[in-house]
Amino acid sequence: MAVSLIGRDSELRRLRALLRPTGASGGALLVRGAPGAGKSALADAAVRMAGERAAIVLCCAGVSSEARLPFAGLHQLIGPVRGQADELAPAERAALHAALGVTAGPVPEVALVGMAVLSLAGHLAERRPVLLIAEDIHWLDVRTCQVLAFVGRRLGGDAVALLATCRDAEADGNPLAAAGLPELALGPLGQDAAAQLLGTHATDLDPTVRARILAEAAGNPLALVELPAAARDFDLTWPGPAPMPVTARLERAFAARLPQLPPQARAILLIAALTDRPGSGEILAAASLAAESRLSPGDLEPAITAGLVRLTAGDIVFRHPLTRSAVRQAASVAERLAAHSALAQVLASEPDRRAWHRAAAVTGQNEEVAGDLERLAARAGGAEIPDIEAAALRRAAEIGADPARRAERWLRAAEASYNAGQHEPVPRLLRAAESCTLNHGQRARASFLRETGQGAARRSGTDPIAAFAAIADDMRLAGDADRGIETLSQIGMRCYFANPDGPTRALVVRVAEAMPVPSHDFRLLMTLALAAPVERGAVVIERLTQLRPGQADPAGDHYLGTAATAVGAYDLSGGFLLSAIDGLRAAGRINHLAQALHTWAWAGVHFGNPQISVPAAEEARQLFAETGQTLWAACAQLALAAVAGRRGDAARSETLTADAERTLLFADLGPLLAMACLARGIAALGAGRHAQAYENLCRIFDPQDHAHHPHLRAWALTDLAEAAMHSGHRGHARDLRAELTAEAAATGSPLLEIGLLVTAPLLADDDTAGPLFETALAAELTSWPLHRARLLLWYGAWLRRRHRVTESREPLRAARDLLDALGALPWAERARRELAAAGERSLPRPIGALDVLSPQELLIAQLAADGLNNREIGQKLYLSHRTVGSHLYRIFPKLGIASRAELAAAMASGRPAGQGSPHGQAGPTAVAADD
Repeated sequence: MAVSLIGRDSELRRLRALLRPTGASGGALLVRGAPGAGKSALADAAVRMAGERAAIVLCCAGVSSEARLPFAGLHQLIGPVRGQADELAPAERAALHAALGVTAGPVPEVALVGMAVLSLAGHLAERRPVLLIAEDIHWLDVRTCQVLAFVGRRLGGDAVALLATCRDAEADGNPLAAAGLPELALGPLGQDAAAQLLGTHATDLDPTVRARILAEAAGNPLALVELPAAARDFDLTWPGPAPMPVTARLERAFAARLPQLPPQARAILLIAALTDRPGSGEILAAASLAAESRLSPGDLEPAITAGLVRLTAGDIVFRHPLTRSAVRQAASVAERLAAHSALAQVLASEPDRRAWHRAAAVTGQNEEVAGDLERLAARAGGAEIPDIEAAALRRAAEIGADPARRAERWLRAAEASYNAGQHEPVPRLLRAAESCTLNHGQRARASFLRETGQGAARRSGTDPIAAFAAIADDMRLAGDADRGIETLSQIGMRCYFANPDGPTRALVVRVAEAMPVPSHDFRLLMTLALAAPVERGAVVIERLTQLRPGQADPAGDHYLGTAATAVGAYDLSGGFLLSAIDGLRAAGRINHLAQALHTWAWAGVHFGNPQISVPAAEEARQLFAETGQTLWAACAQLALAAVAGRRGDAARSETLTADAERTLLFADLGPLLAMACLARGIAALGAGRHAQAYENLCRIFDPQDHAHHPHLRAWALTDLAEAAMHSGHRGHARDLRAELTAEAAATGSPLLEIGLLVTAPLLADDDTAGPLFETALAAELTSWPLHRARLLLWYGAWLRRRHRVTESREPLRAARDLLDALGALPWAERARRELAAAGERSLPRPIGALDVLSPQELLIAQLAADGLNNREIGQKLYLSHRTVGSHLYRIFPKLGIASRAELAAAMASGRPAGQGSPHGQAGPTAVAADD
């Protein structure tokens, strides 16, 4: 065992478990610890173990000086096997090449690059196990961390393992550290292990020095190894004042070796410390410029002998990250400026890296370099990398000499910081911008950012919405209508859930309709639908009927689908949402995809089709969680709760609801609690607790209740009426229903019209219900199978109560069969009981796919049934094809089938007609062979 791993037996066992024998599935492990705790030693041990298994090892390490270069770490990681990217699917190959700069074009979405890396690793693992190592992820660029987080969450189907290391104190906000991967915390060594490690490394220490080292090292393995070598430089026998932190002590110990090195070696070390690329060619070229003499690998030999670096396969690798930081800190300002300048000259063919090094070499104002940074920011903004865009604009504003451009740079830096989720520096950046002279449009943009920041915690209320509307109007008046309508569309959802008063809604509508954009602009339609679904519902529906899915880009289709659902036009929303889901999947835009899936999941709840709602809601919940959108994850979870209640699983429904409700209560988002009330009402109704169901659902209708939501009343109306019928609240429910009649007439909302139609007989007296049932049953309800099924159940029960027993059997039979297919189990059982009371026995409900498959298994089975092969399914769901195969291996016996050819029939038996493919547009009709 290496001396630095003494006392780490349990940690080594975790490492061996990660690096399983060839053929076993892999996994991920994040190692956390203080500097010197042994993270690098553990990574080295992993490399040795992987070598024993003949594994392929791919490594990258973070470097703070180049953390702002997108995919810089990925260059290191994938560089040795980049040539094998030709084996990837075309879309994945294009994404990886674009990320690595092999081909020109915008930087692709993280999900596409992540799938390319996952597929490439899986391809390599077909022959040999693969180990991916990412050291010092706290210094890795954000995009590489996002890619590795994406990959780490999806390992398990291939012999691929990911090992990442980070410092505890610097992990906040890192996407990979926050990915929820299994973790291993490296704490200090125990007293006995520390003494053993010190004794193994330094056998002839003075007892007083030994005791002082043990005390100051505090169990830090690197300190126990390095401080003895530094004993001659520091008088460790003198008690003195409180010791410096162990990290600073170690940096001093490494730095103490530098003065003994020749200037040529120090020049090479400094260049290596300031670049993220370990290749000796680039480093030696820059060091030669800085030293003004031609340097060779031989000039590095003294540093290798001193134990500071090693030369491996042409790469210059620091022994420890603290060595790198010690080299940087030991250099003078002039030396660092010269080194950055030399690197910039060498990197003439890499404009982004060159720009950062040029900026680091500037001490005063330099408009030329500021221009380079502004162009870098433009590239980052076009690639939707706002964190890098913000950093480049901040530095450009600092060093730029043009006052007018400086104001715009500060303002754009504030906007990019906000878009990157970095809200803390926004006020400071705005103050810097406002210290310059701003024009009318710039002042409006600054006001928007300030109001957004102040209202971040206030998603309810009228004042913030009115302020945003005024700002958007200012943007229009300044000639920036595109930014104005974009601003309105951003606040549309807040307006929908904030319950603002009538004048505020009217203000938003007035500002939106004043925007000089086409009347069918998807942002305009979404804003109108969300801000004024009653007042502008009819207009929105009329315009939506003139549009077709696919005419806009996928994000536009998502906006149109959202607009349709906001006004209850679920008959129109499906086409737009399915088109959006397919397009957003293909583009890897998982933030928008999660939103579209969430909207589609709730559409499935209203249709009563769990084969739509369950997989869509579960995938949305996972993607929301993956992208840090916890509030929306809670809303997706409430869709799952509603389905569980509809299927009769009241316990699971309450567990899901209570968990989501805690998130919403913590965020003080009262109107969103309407979804929780709906889920609880459905579950109570399914369990036969009608009074409890009515109490929960009434909260949505009560303006004085914290959970009141005027637009979600249409969602709850049918369940409210059924609960009222069984709990003695028909009169009150009729009054609540009457409130919605005028809205239905004004908007033409299909959901509201259908709800009013089917609840009319339910809330009528038995003597007058007959004609109302006949009117409702004569309506076109094909797109609303749950409404039709429940109407048939109520009608059959009414006929039986009226002693028309023979007539009751046909609607009850149809209701039973349709409710079985929809998975509305409590209602299906009621139909069976009604039929039994009418003298007809029913067979038990057949077990369907939804009863035995998990949400992800259900989605995979649906895609396979539509004819997609494993690779195609994997590309859609961002999984490796082997993971898909392992899921299908478990799915087949659950469904009682033995081959892929039987899957379509097994799945079709549980899918109601007229709803389309639950996951998006159907794939090829031919059944593809398993691969």
